[in-house]
Amino acid sequence: MTEKNVQTLDRSLDVLEALSQADEPLGVTEIGNRVGLHKSTVHRILQTLAYRGYVEKEKDRDRYHLGIKIVELGIKFFDDLQIRKVAEPFLADLAKEFDEVVHLVISDEGEIVYLDKMEGSQVISMRSRVGRRAPMHCTAVGKAILASLSEEEARHILESKGMSRLTQKTKTSVEEILEELPGIREKKVALDDEENELGIICLGTPVLDYSGRAIGGVSVSGPANRMHEKGLDQIGEVLRQIGEEISSRLGFNFFNKHA
Repeated sequence: MTEKNVQTLDRSLDVLEALSQADEPLGVTEIGNRVGLHKSTVHRILQTLAYRGYVEKEKDRDRYHLGIKIVELGIKFFDDLQIRKVAEPFLADLAKEFDEVVHLVISDEGEIVYLDKMEGSQVISMRSRVGRRAPMHCTAVGKAILASLSEEEARHILESKGMSRLTQKTKTSVEEILEELPGIREKKVALDDEENELGIICLGTPVLDYSGRAIGGVSVSGPANRMHEKGLDQIGEVLRQIGEEISSRLGFNFFNKHA
């Protein structure tokens, strides 16, 4: 990034902060006075921010306020912090009980993003790391999230994101994944049978918000032989209960019981 780009970004953030601190919408000149910029510069910045949805212009006046995109980012940030805080003790319990790798992920734009990771005592090499993205079609948590969607929504994600083959066991057919989803939906547990990484089996379950929307998931991953020895059904049942408990803490059960 060039020095000019950094300066433009810095000025744009100044404009956003000025709007966030104001009690009412501001005009171009007012914003310029607050951030020390010429109104022509402020106007250019506002045009770009408005185009991206970060600010909005009032219909009847040449005045601006923060846009819906800012609200969406704030809600997303809050949700991410909330789910991580709520899930943390349950992740620790899972890691302790099965002594395998435990992940917490969130759903973002048709992919999963690793939000937290806890290792067992027997460290294994995995590609996953906090902040890394992964596809849905070959991950247990991804398939668990897909199962919470309508077939149309799931199909759109699979088709638009593509289905890369990561191992010889990766399923690359949209129809094949869609056929899995009803069973996952019923059991609330999905299986990644060495589809993302050879030698690694993963079980995943969705995490739901108050509205019943799958905002993320929790998984247990380990070497195939150890996972089979510990019992996939046993791990899956505990995992399902953990997912439901986290969802309950996020408000899902309360709203459904009182609907």
